[in-house]
Amino acid sequence: MKTKEKKNGIRYKGVRDGPILLILLMVAVMVTVSGRYLKFLDSQLFEERKGNIVEFTDKAAQIVDSVITYSWQQVYACEHMMSIDTIATREELMDSVVSTKNFIDETSSLVLAFDGDGNYYCSDRKSGVWQQTELLAEDAEDQQQLVAVVPHRDDIIYFLCIKRLEEPIRFQDGSSEVTHLAVAVDLGAVQRKITVKGFGDKCYTYLINEEGMWLFKYTFANGFFEENDVIASVEDCEIIHGGTIEDFVREVEQEGHAALEFNYTGDDGIEQKWFVGNAVVTEESWYVLLFVPTSVLGAASDILLERTLRFFAMVSIVFLVMTVIIITVIMLGRADKRLVRQKEEANQLLKSAAEQANSANKAKSDFLSHMSHDIRTPINGIMGMTDIAMKNIGNDEKIQDCLNKISGSSQHLLGLINDVLDMSRIESGKTRVKNENFDIRTCIDNCISIIGGQVATRDLELVRELGKFRHPCLIGDELHLRQVFINILGNSVKFTPDGGEISFRAWEMECTEEKALYRFELADTGIGMKEEFLPHLFEAFAQEDDGTRTTYKGTGLGMAITKEFVDLMGGTIQVESKLNIGTKFTIELWFDIDHDARIGESQVDYQVDLVGMKVLLVEDIELNMEIAQCMLEDEGAVVTPAMNGQEAVDLFSDNPPGTFDMIIMDIMMPVMDGITAAKTIRAMERKDAKTIPIVAMTANAYEEDVQKTHDAGMNAHLSKPIDIDLMLKTLSIFYSSNRGE
Repeated sequence: MKTKEKKNGIRYKGVRDGPILLILLMVAVMVTVSGRYLKFLDSQLFEERKGNIVEFTDKAAQIVDSVITYSWQQVYACEHMMSIDTIATREELMDSVVSTKNFIDETSSLVLAFDGDGNYYCSDRKSGVWQQTELLAEDAEDQQQLVAVVPHRDDIIYFLCIKRLEEPIRFQDGSSEVTHLAVAVDLGAVQRKITVKGFGDKCYTYLINEEGMWLFKYTFANGFFEENDVIASVEDCEIIHGGTIEDFVREVEQEGHAALEFNYTGDDGIEQKWFVGNAVVTEESWYVLLFVPTSVLGAASDILLERTLRFFAMVSIVFLVMTVIIITVIMLGRADKRLVRQKEEANQLLKSAAEQANSANKAKSDFLSHMSHDIRTPINGIMGMTDIAMKNIGNDEKIQDCLNKISGSSQHLLGLINDVLDMSRIESGKTRVKNENFDIRTCIDNCISIIGGQVATRDLELVRELGKFRHPCLIGDELHLRQVFINILGNSVKFTPDGGEISFRAWEMECTEEKALYRFELADTGIGMKEEFLPHLFEAFAQEDDGTRTTYKGTGLGMAITKEFVDLMGGTIQVESKLNIGTKFTIELWFDIDHDARIGESQVDYQVDLVGMKVLLVEDIELNMEIAQCMLEDEGAVVTPAMNGQEAVDLFSDNPPGTFDMIIMDIMMPVMDGITAAKTIRAMERKDAKTIPIVAMTANAYEEDVQKTHDAGMNAHLSKPIDIDLMLKTLSIFYSSNRGE
């Protein structure tokens, strides 16, 4: 009995400890594999960065080489020019040195001549005593190059190429003779050539001699390797990759370049990883050292490494969690319970989906009920006022009143239809944000003007408060922004009783070099909304129903469209409202700044003048033809009608050039549509077929419709219902242009 219990205890212990051992083994394997991979990745990143800095350093060394070679060529040229001059006095020597300056391209370079007494004569007509007389000694090398300063120009460091003259120049008075000639190149000009601009102010360059001492350095901050022996300074740092400093020097001697990575602690005590590249200046036993922070040289690589670490950590965590879950499920035998729970969850999801579907169907049913009422209401107004007007022929005052009411009902009916179409395009994903140049001040003025027209017959105060716009010229979607403002302000007009106030406030909150953040506050003192309705305000078809809110309830889509447009533009919108107190909307949007815009540039005002303009009007619907023809003839235009695209093509081709000044083309027509007709006219072998303005006037008003007309060769697009002022202005612009005005 005891033996059996002992065996059972061993079995249970094995079952309990087995999963733990398995998990520990898996952790050990993952740590080992991850460590080796990360070590390999780290070495590969070093080789990639090494290749980059070696390439930059080699180019810098080549530039120094080219400067040295070119400087010696200038020395030989100057020596030749001076040899053919007759020089007998110091004045003649100075004139000759100055004249050789014409053969040096660099304006910052100097030519110097040295006599045996250590005096120098410079091409800028200055002279002085040269302190480094050992360079002019008889036992000194005939050709030497060094980094030094010219005594009278001690604020500039020069690179000098000094050569002993083949034939000394002796003065007539026998006082001395000129023995050496030199060209001095301003190292400030050289440093701009060897600085890697892509690294900004994080790239430090040193020119060092064969002993490791720097001859010249170009840094953006003090405190970075100020010691003369730069190589020794690097050796004192902790080297991470690239071997020892001896390997670094040896690799330069063998291959002409090398690189290593090290830790450097600055004066502020902050430790940072740096790369240094070394390349040989072949014209002299000098080297170019290029120092760049690892974070700058390998920014993309650091991101890759960081994301790789995150990936490994995430995969490891997910893998371990999944293993623990699987083992736990197997040990506890809860597979059946989990299936039951999943079924319950699935049933709950199905129930929730069904409830949401029923809610959506109810909302759409309510929407159709509202639309049935709201569309019939303006239609009833249009038909009723038409009947009244017809019964009052001769009563101009009554007819004018009827026409005004017909116009108002028509505008409301158009707004209802536009809301439904806009929401349909949003849900189908066809609505796109346009990034176009616009002036925020003009956008706001247009909105205020539109709303001002609505409140003109009401006892409402419209307040506009605009802060300082540092960047009024922006890049964004002005059309959708204007629709957002008008939707909100239009609701304020409808839901604010007479005697109330509507306010529009806007200001620029902050900006970067490329973007500006704007805040807009649109508020009213209207009837407000109940607190419980606010979470549903931006839902499609949602309307707060108390039976007495307004004459025209609308579609319940205006605020949903507003929210979608703000989201598409990457902004935020918030609402605060209290019943019978008022409502305030707060919108924040980032816009790109239009740096190329000319602030304050006004647009040209075009005066409408269509007198004598010969128009080919193409429209298949007789009522639309009558309306457009009447508008044009009232402005003095001569109209030739065509009922379809084929008839328009025949009329244009059968008449000589100059018969028509303009073609106004509908799109959807029988026999031949407007797109085909426009393409056919543009393809004709006559000069005016390519130049005559063709303006689309169609109910196809979406962006893709405008693009189709443009691709067909049309010059402009006017959407129906026609905005008379816009149509006349557009036609006047083309007509004036063709007349050369």
